[in-house]
Amino acid sequence: MKKKTFLNGISKIYIVLGFIFIAISIALIAFPIAPYIMYRLNPNLTDTEIDNISKDITETAIIPVEVKDEDSNLPKFDSSLPEEPYLLIPDIKVSSPIDETKDPEESLKNGTWMVPDYGSPDDNSLPIIVAAHRFGYVYWDKETRNRVSFFNLPKTHIGDTVEIIWNQRKYIYEIYAEDESTYIKDYEADLILYTCKYFNSPKRIFRYAVRVN
Repeated sequence: MKKKTFLNGISKIYIVLGFIFIAISIALIAFPIAPYIMYRLNPNLTDTEIDNISKDITETAIIPVEVKDEDSNLPKFDSSLPEEPYLLIPDIKVSSPIDETKDPEESLKNGTWMVPDYGSPDDNSLPIIVAAHRFGYVYWDKETRNRVSFFNLPKTHIGDTVEIIWNQRKYIYEIYAEDESTYIKDYEADLILYTCKYFNSPKRIFRYAVRVN
């Protein structure tokens, strides 16, 4: 009798553990395809994400700093590099074209948007601010989303590098701070990356980086 009770208890434990394992497995499988499901339920989510990305991210005015001998500080020109600007984040395999337009939607369709009226790689009197979709468009497949969006930006950490190809020169930046907020908190950064945390939330994921080459 005791043996039967013991076996019943063990079987219940295994059943519970089995359900937990199945639930975790479903969650892990569902997470990568969650954007597709959400877009099917609500096709307007992309517009919501664009609105959240393009809203003002500064609470105070960013004052330009004086930059001297800028030309001597440029990386070496390399004709083998693409003529088009690109942003690369090797640790999360991002290789995304950069566009600088007044209308963020035009840039975000193809990759990353460099916020106008702020810095650029060859003019660091102001920080460079670059944004991208977190989730993107329903017609993006997983490979496209991982390559051109900031879907995996939360997986970057302090010490990771970010590269910008600009006028056939490679600028290298190193992430020194991570943050989640609705606005920029550090105006000393050379490069600021951000994306939405959720579809319908004003909270954004920020990465602050300093130029190292």
